[in-house]
Amino acid sequence: MYFTKIELHNFGIYKGHHEMCLSGQIGNRNVTLIGGLNGRGKTTFLDAILLALYGKQALKYIQENARSYERLLIEHINKHATDDLTYVAVSLCLDDGTNLRVCRNWKLKGKKVDESISVEKNGAIDKYLGESWSYYIEEILPFGIARFFFFDNEKITQLADDASFEQIKTSIKSAIGVSTIEKAITHIDEVIRRKKDALQTFEKSEVNQGYQEVETQLKEINAKIEEARRSAEILKSNCESIAITIEAKEKEFWASGGDLTLSRDAIKQEKEKIKAQVQEVRDEIFLRVSDPATPLFMCRKLVIQAYNTEYDEQQKAASKLSDPIIGRIQEHILDRFNQSNFDARTLELITDIVKQELSKFTSSGEEAERINMSPTTMLLFDKLISTIFHSLDQKIETLINHEDAQENELMSLDAHLGESDEKKMAMKLYETLKEYERKKALADDQYQKQRSLIESLEHQKEILHSKRLQLIKAIAEKENTNDDNSRIIKYSVMSIEVLNEFKVRLQREKIDKLSATATECFQTLVEKDSLVSRIHIDTDTLDVTILDPEGHELLKNQLSAGEQQMFAISIVWALARTSGYKAPVVIDTPMARLDSSHRANFVTRYLPAASSQVMVLSTDEEIYGRYLDMIRENVIDYFTLHYREDEQCTSIINGYFEEV
Repeated sequence: MYFTKIELHNFGIYKGHHEMCLSGQIGNRNVTLIGGLNGRGKTTFLDAILLALYGKQALKYIQENARSYERLLIEHINKHATDDLTYVAVSLCLDDGTNLRVCRNWKLKGKKVDESISVEKNGAIDKYLGESWSYYIEEILPFGIARFFFFDNEKITQLADDASFEQIKTSIKSAIGVSTIEKAITHIDEVIRRKKDALQTFEKSEVNQGYQEVETQLKEINAKIEEARRSAEILKSNCESIAITIEAKEKEFWASGGDLTLSRDAIKQEKEKIKAQVQEVRDEIFLRVSDPATPLFMCRKLVIQAYNTEYDEQQKAASKLSDPIIGRIQEHILDRFNQSNFDARTLELITDIVKQELSKFTSSGEEAERINMSPTTMLLFDKLISTIFHSLDQKIETLINHEDAQENELMSLDAHLGESDEKKMAMKLYETLKEYERKKALADDQYQKQRSLIESLEHQKEILHSKRLQLIKAIAEKENTNDDNSRIIKYSVMSIEVLNEFKVRLQREKIDKLSATATECFQTLVEKDSLVSRIHIDTDTLDVTILDPEGHELLKNQLSAGEQQMFAISIVWALARTSGYKAPVVIDTPMARLDSSHRANFVTRYLPAASSQVMVLSTDEEIYGRYLDMIRENVIDYFTLHYREDEQCTSIINGYFEEV
């Protein structure tokens, strides 16, 4: 179907009578552009279409907090009208060629509203159709489906803002026909309840008592499910909030030198390695110290002095070594050993040995005996000084230098591990980040547990429903005095069972197609580098999951504002396509939250493909300039909602903004 004319008379900001005559699709021209500044009647125009077609049924959609339908009608009467009649009318052509005009009019009589509806079919008043219009329009385009064709884009975006996607679930049920089945089940169930009450015979029976218990349990479990769903929504919101905080903390951490903080553990390991190497060097030095020549090496200057003295004495034919030199040798040897790590007993023994050995070279009286070194002894002393002392000197010096180098490296590592203010801040941020990651893991676990609880409760609910039906059957079978009621109950139960099975099969059949269509729509509207690879809808629970290329779930806050709106539009577009209904698409304020790239895709990819007739209510900051040029080849009609300041009302004129 498509619209041929929209009429407004004293409706809202539209004073007097206004008409918009619309063309059907011609080739690729299917878009009607309706321009209007903010506050000039774009939303009012959309409300007029919904009100004309659906009346009271559209109340909550038009005004979420509406007090009453009567109040809504009163609020839409133009305050400056010159007559007391208000009406909205929609003319449309059905696919079979039938022309309809539905007109809803009302006037204020005292404090009451007198409303009536008239329907013309092919130019003639059809009284019966007027009386049954609410049923007839549900066959043409059910209101539950109409929301996917006539929508305020800001309201549609709320679909994506819903943390648990409960609105989307409701919309999915409407689109695939499940909500109609559920309504039928509810009506049949009510019949069962009424007929069951008529079976007074078994009020006190065991079967009936069991039935009452099941009814009580069902009420309790329904309350638990509602509470669990509320808790799940809170938990999911908490998960998303923590995820946002983690993202912010990560940025702050890396900005403060997080890479250095993360390397602290590696530095600490390197430090321990070098410490071990230092200890190995010290052990090597200790081994060198245990060399037999080491005591003499420690006082090698005095030994060399003694050798030189003896050499001089020999030159002078003297053979006496002065006692002071021997005493100094003993003193220095003992000092060196005292500085070692030998225990007290070992030091005592070494001291006695050194004293005994060196006493042989000292005089017993005032006159010290000369030491007469033989040539062989002198040769040994020469070898000791020139070879052994030199070798030990080089080895120990090399080891000490190596130890010094390693000690310097340790000092450098300690500097890296120093507790500067910047490092302290980075470390504190790192600890905070880890704490939030622990909180996130805990929150995710709690959310998953809550989801598992909901699934468990839903399973229990199904079991109780099955038990309830069996008890109803038992009551009906045992009732002999009220065959009619029993028969109604019996076949009603059978009907519910059939409908439930049909609902499950229908849902599973339609959902896979809906998921694929939603994914296709989204990929059409966004750039190729989007994080989203697939939109998945569970065939049983109708849970909506956004997946990345690796198949991991993406949280809503991981999408940009533009992607979130494109996600909502994709869902609505997919629902409209999957519903099987063909109707005009009317969009109010389509691009308020879109960036330039998404606007271009919306204009060129969505609008021409949304329906055979697309009506766009746009501001001059949405479809204008290059975006107007992009869509111009698809536009068949141009209108502007022109506000007349002198009369404080809006009129519909031909042309689009700059063309007016």
